[in-house]
Amino acid sequence: MHFKDLMKHSNDQYDTKNRQAASYSDELVFRKAKIYKCLGPGNDKLKLQVLPELADLPEEEFEDLPEYPSFFKGQVITGLSYEMDGDNAEFVWVVCTPDLQVGYVLGKVNSFGEVGKDFLESYSHEDVEEYMTRRRVPFTDFDYNHLSVINWVSTSQGGMLQAFNYVTGDFVILNTSGSVITIQQQQIFMRVGSPANPPTSPTAHSFVLLTPDNIHIKAPTIELDAQDLILGKTGKVLGGVLSASPVIGTNGPSVTPVSHIHV
Repeated sequence: MHFKDLMKHSNDQYDTKNRQAASYSDELVFRKAKIYKCLGPGNDKLKLQVLPELADLPEEEFEDLPEYPSFFKGQVITGLSYEMDGDNAEFVWVVCTPDLQVGYVLGKVNSFGEVGKDFLESYSHEDVEEYMTRRRVPFTDFDYNHLSVINWVSTSQGGMLQAFNYVTGDFVILNTSGSVITIQQQQIFMRVGSPANPPTSPTAHSFVLLTPDNIHIKAPTIELDAQDLILGKTGKVLGGVLSASPVIGTNGPSVTPVSHIHV
């Protein structure tokens, strides 16, 4: 098709008077939609009430609502639905054809407040800093202009935070329970559970801290399950199994199933 023919075909699908795509156009338009139903495993689409076109649709026709997949391959979007959560149903942004037959979900809507007011769901930088500090995450640079929040979710059953400092490159994934992974310039930190705040109150937790010259492991119990345990490169054997009997340490504890300890 020549360029002039292509332009004519394009103009045929555009309602110039009302400045919008014709109802039969294959052009994608931007819309807001309420999640009516998450279709579940095996079908990652959302059944959606697209607005304003379907705002007045009778409820008995909701099962005929359009179903759209995520816009980006490899991404699955779910949320609170009208079917399961009633008026707490969440909204998503979609792009779709004017006849609503084809569409894609871009992501969840960030709700507006009153005109001129803040977003209703705008995250508080102070809350994010307090959220990490209270769980004693080894994160130091909380400059608002440096901190980017990827995901910030809080639910009745927990929640999580994903954030990074684009200046230092520090990255954190933090669960409400205090379990955390951080990747930083000079260390990688992994922890399950959270030490109490203040630190004088003992709480069960374990962590691994890796730095360029040290690996620090702390836990109420450290369990090694290996046939050979290598603790050094001198070529010597500290202990070993000479018979079917387990290896017995100096003070009596068995170190089975380790058959050899190399140092």
